[in-house]
Amino acid sequence: MWDLDGNEHLDLFCKFGALIVGHGNEEYNAKLMQYMNKVLSVDQCDLEELVCERIIHHVPSAEMVRFGLSGTESVQNALRLARAYSCKPKFVRFQGHYHGNADNIMGGRPESAEHPVPVEYEGDFLGTDGRAPNILQDQSFLLPWNDSIALEKLLQERGDEIGAVIMEPICINGGGILPQPGYLEKVRELCTCHHVTLIFDEVITGFRVALGGAQSLVGVTPDITVFAKAMAGGSLPMSAIVGKKEIMQLYVAQKVIHAGTFNGYPLGLAAVLATIELLENDPSCYERMENLLIQIGQALLEAAKSVGMPMVVQGVPGVLLFHSQAEVINYARDYEEITRIRDILTTRVCKDYGIQFSPISRFYSNLLMDESDVIFFRERIGEALAEVHRIGGMF
Repeated sequence: MWDLDGNEHLDLFCKFGALIVGHGNEEYNAKLMQYMNKVLSVDQCDLEELVCERIIHHVPSAEMVRFGLSGTESVQNALRLARAYSCKPKFVRFQGHYHGNADNIMGGRPESAEHPVPVEYEGDFLGTDGRAPNILQDQSFLLPWNDSIALEKLLQERGDEIGAVIMEPICINGGGILPQPGYLEKVRELCTCHHVTLIFDEVITGFRVALGGAQSLVGVTPDITVFAKAMAGGSLPMSAIVGKKEIMQLYVAQKVIHAGTFNGYPLGLAAVLATIELLENDPSCYERMENLLIQIGQALLEAAKSVGMPMVVQGVPGVLLFHSQAEVINYARDYEEITRIRDILTTRVCKDYGIQFSPISRFYSNLLMDESDVIFFRERIGEALAEVHRIGGMF
């Protein structure tokens, strides 16, 4: 893409991963234009059934589907749904995972390992003025991820209060961390045993790592899943709550409210259907996007080594993360503040060289990426990191 001054840029930001179809995807754009000439604002249309069928076909946890607009909104309603189904008020979340900007689920740290209630603290990267008082403590527990013993202990002690466990099945926000072997299976077992609703937040991984989401890769099926971002290709806001029929029936029975003027709006559904069809009709697309992204990651590592910068690359197909440190991040607590500062500096300087990373050190692929983008990256990343190294004396 080009900026207003005519400078060329490689967009690896892809709007936090939402833009999986790429800029100027003619087939995607044409599908949306077709629907622009039909109804625009109605409660239901022909597309709704088609889109639900495709999601249910691909996503293991999807027996019924509910549409919304944003990940934040749908996470909150998924929690409401889980509380209603389990008849228990609190939920468990995990350090390093991000589930939107609502008061009750963003930031904080555990008061202690023995009392894992989240509390606000000075310097919290996700702290905010104006938060409702005590909302973190009143609603949730905050645990380390990839630690099944900690979860088992909490559920044994407080399971009668806990209606939901929510997590990213692959911890992108915590640094691109994979679940330890057997961890997700143990979480699934514990949630079933203690009548706790398991929610996967696949706002990032949904449709980006596979048509069936991360759950289709890890082989563990949650009770409820939240999708957003890439599900609509990147042009329009869409989210979805999918889950087991017996849980989702609470919407049908009007025991749980999920109101929204633009829930399931036609143009958004057209964008979801167009995205799914593009991914379905290009069966090698995930392998291709992964390969190109790996090449870019390798070029980044080579450039960092040439200027003496510490650098690691980690993640999953379709989204990789770089960290300006010598070792990969295995736990969210390993993502130190100095590394965060270095990563921010790297993303900022690379912009001046036409390389657009995500502001939080991620880089994403899309359907239109090809070898010329790898060449563009290789041509520029060396000078960019030399500049980072020059102005960042801490390296």
